[in-house]
Amino acid sequence: MPLPFLIRRPPDITSLQEAKDTRGLIRLLTHPDPDTQWKAAAALGTLGDPALEDLVRGLDHPDVRVRLGILEALGEIGDARAARPLQVILAGDKSSEIRWAAALALGNLGGAGAIPSLVKALGDPDKYVRFGAATALGRLAWEPGSGEERALSLIARQEWPPLPPLGSQAVGPLLRATRDRDPAIRARAVEILGEIGGQGAGEACGPILRDPDGEVRWRATLAFPRCGIPLMHLPMGLARRPRPGKSPVVAAFLNLLFLGLGYNYLGRWYGFLLFQLNLTAIVLASLVWGPLLPYAVSYTLSAPIAVQTWYQARGMQEQEPG
Repeated sequence: MPLPFLIRRPPDITSLQEAKDTRGLIRLLTHPDPDTQWKAAAALGTLGDPALEDLVRGLDHPDVRVRLGILEALGEIGDARAARPLQVILAGDKSSEIRWAAALALGNLGGAGAIPSLVKALGDPDKYVRFGAATALGRLAWEPGSGEERALSLIARQEWPPLPPLGSQAVGPLLRATRDRDPAIRARAVEILGEIGGQGAGEACGPILRDPDGEVRWRATLAFPRCGIPLMHLPMGLARRPRPGKSPVVAAFLNLLFLGLGYNYLGRWYGFLLFQLNLTAIVLASLVWGPLLPYAVSYTLSAPIAVQTWYQARGMQEQEPG
């Protein structure tokens, strides 16, 4: 049974809230208990104007948990004076989680001043930040000023069906989406480009056919004939794709210096056996003729085997699915 003085009592968030102890609540944002962190952030959001200065100052805190809690609180307070610091964070913070939270907070502040920053964030490399920006713009009753802005907003929310009717206005944002970190987004972007067709969509053919994800390459193979690209050009594009599997260079190098280990690297059962036989032969021969001659003979035998291993590993790559 634990001793009473060893029992750790939960922080009294209500008392800190009533005392408007902003700094005390900010310290609780790093508490090991997530529930305490959330309650502290919620309490900060109720403090209003008196807490604003401390909260904005805390946006420079090195701990991501603190900054996320502060951003949540600023969004709840909804004071427009926090808009400028939030826009700076949205434009350049290294953490995608922080940029995402800043976008959502800006949507809660209201006012048209944040709209340009949020529209720019529709092109953020992180899908969560883009979604946060699109959500915030929706709260601000923003209407796209062009077909390209509408396409960016739809891609950010991953609403794909309305994109094809936008035609060429959606091609630029979709081409950008084909370079997204998420292969699912790249695949959908390729598919929509195929539905739109035209020369602009066809410009993406080469890079997308070299995509490291097999599903994206398959979608490109299906889509781009509808863009007017001859089927005969597709095999050449696919041939330039990254090759998965074992490296031919590594396999050849291992068999050159350590005969048998190259085969072992490729998953051949006899590889380690061949390595042991070769090593045993070198050791025994060295007892009679010294080490120079046995190693010279071994490397003479392993050189052509290394070349054969390179071709074998290359053939295995060619047979890899996708």
